Amino acid sequence: MSRIIIVGGGIIGVASAYFLGKAGFQAILLEREPTLGALTTAASLQAVRAQFTDPVNIAMMKESLDFYEHFNQMLDLPAEHDIGFHQQGYLFVSSEEEAAARMKARVAYQHAHGLPDVEFLEADELHRRFSYLAPEALAATFRAKDGWLSAHEALMGFRHAARRYDVTIRTRTEALSLLARGDRIAGVVTPQGGLEGDAVVLAAGPFTAQLARTAEIELPLQPVRRHRVVIGEHERIPHWGAMTIDEDTGAHWRPEGPGAALAWAEPEEPSPPQRHVSPDPQFTFRVMEGVYRLNPFWLDVAETLTRDNIFLHAGQYTVTPDHNPVIGPVAERPGLWVISGFSGHGVMAAPASARLLADLLRGALAPDGNPFSLSRPSLHQGGGEQMVI
Repeated sequence: MSRIIIVGGGIIGVASAYFLGKAGFQAILLEREPTLGALTTAASLQAVRAQFTDPVNIAMMKESLDFYEHFNQMLDLPAEHDIGFHQQGYLFVSSEEEAAARMKARVAYQHAHGLPDVEFLEADELHRRFSYLAPEALAATFRAKDGWLSAHEALMGFRHAARRYDVTIRTRTEALSLLARGDRIAGVVTPQGGLEGDAVVLAAGPFTAQLARTAEIELPLQPVRRHRVVIGEHERIPHWGAMTIDEDTGAHWRPEGPGAALAWAEPEEPSPPQRHVSPDPQFTFRVMEGVYRLNPFWLDVAETLTRDNIFLHAGQYTVTPDHNPVIGPVAERPGLWVISGFSGHGVMAAPASARLLADLLRGALAPDGNPFSLSRPSLHQGGGEQMVI
């Protein structure tokens, strides 16, 4: 039985451990923090969607959302395990006529590529169904089966299911560097000593490229800071609403229990990988102003908020030049594999991407059938799909 060492205990790493264990590998997952999912997974907005314009993304996210829809059955978990999957939809909304025309064309493209349930909504129907929008809202796209979930509960579901297989999870265990035997990567070095295996999978999010450099490998991955604001209970928030994105600016919000979560992928320069990411205290004001433009109820919310009802967090996306993940082997270093660079879409892609990794490692999928390989031209040319969330 092949032994696979996985570095990184976020949802991507834990899902990978499950699928590798199920495929018959001996999987050993190493996580530096005391708990799993403590860094990027914990900072995620935890939203999931299939509304993409790249066919490979559509296919990946459809598979993942189908998995999340039937999560307990797929993992044979107890009925009481609840990942809090709210399928209240994703609503991309615009006030610009040019954008509305692009959105209508995008829906036609999505219909032709496996997403027949995406709707194009014009003003009258849009305001009838989403009465919280401003009069300026002109058009939108909507898919009711998109939504959000609890990333922590999903991660714990994968962990629970992995226990049925030959999977070991070690927290408080840092991979300091990669261990080479000639050109081949044979394991990792930890504070407790070397740990060898038949392959090493880097699922360390923002720290993936840093660890690869210990074996003189440069990966096209860059960490970028992103913010999330959570608002506690407030009566003016329409809790039945969709994940609502201002197509024109990128500012977005969604219900979160009795409150809401807000985010905005503002331009930022790449930054070094960090365990504790300091947020910009002004972000809360900027994002509320951003979502207010097409969601005027946010002005009422902002005017009545108290400081103890605002929770600001920051984490890091791991971004690639074409905004698609890297999944697969590193040709220059046999034994080294990567599953990283999800550019903010790790939670929504976890089931399908981890399944793909396992299929590649067990030889069930030929390398030329992998759209997320390190050798794909778009990874080195850029210009892939870039969505704001």
